[in-house]
Amino acid sequence: LRIHLLDVLRGVSVSAMIVYHFFWDLGYFKFIELENITRGLPLLFAQCIGASFITISGISFGLASNSKDFSIKFMKRIGILISVCLLITLSTFFLDKSRFIFFGILHLLATCSFIGLFLIKVKHNYILFILFVFSLIPSITKTKFELPSYLYWIGLNIEVPITNDFYPLFPWVSFYIFGLWACKPFSSFIAIKNKSDYSNLSNFTHIQKSLLFLGKYSLTIYILHQPIFFSLFLIFIRISS
Repeated sequence: LRIHLLDVLRGVSVSAMIVYHFFWDLGYFKFIELENITRGLPLLFAQCIGASFITISGISFGLASNSKDFSIKFMKRIGILISVCLLITLSTFFLDKSRFIFFGILHLLATCSFIGLFLIKVKHNYILFILFVFSLIPSITKTKFELPSYLYWIGLNIEVPITNDFYPLFPWVSFYIFGLWACKPFSSFIAIKNKSDYSNLSNFTHIQKSLLFLGKYSLTIYILHQPIFFSLFLIFIRISS
């Protein structure tokens, strides 16, 4: 059963992501200063987008874990995620070896999915909340270590790696755990909302239907939107020159 409320919320995040990446691409192709997009309010905007994606993924995972065919869906989803992650890493490596993506947001979500397998077995929801609070400690205390480069993905290294998309386990896993925790107290609200306000899709406005579409096919859109943007920018540069 599709949770249309989550699809719409995910659609909002996808829309915001597309807007941010468009301006990031403007900076990448030197139409504007890239630094203006990667710091200050634009950076905060990007981080909020990432946090919303991760939180919604945690909620979705928690709700999906109650379905009868969860194991089959999990294997299919994780297989797709890992395949896409490998594709992103390999393609960005050949495009720019100095800044290739080795642990972006999809790599994080794949890792969090395995973590979620263990956390959904936690019977008492307050334990999840405690884990969420504890997961914030490294970020709050700014704990850093001299770890080898192959552990960059954990996010506790003093040195920050140079990469075009980096979502290390800490602090971002905290949002996923929060989503897992939130899905239980809010599951009844989500179910009622999905049944009342989101049961009849014919009543949706064009904006709602668009957000629903973006949320439902968020992974496909995430994969395709940047290659499309890059192609359009390259075509424009070729024509204008």
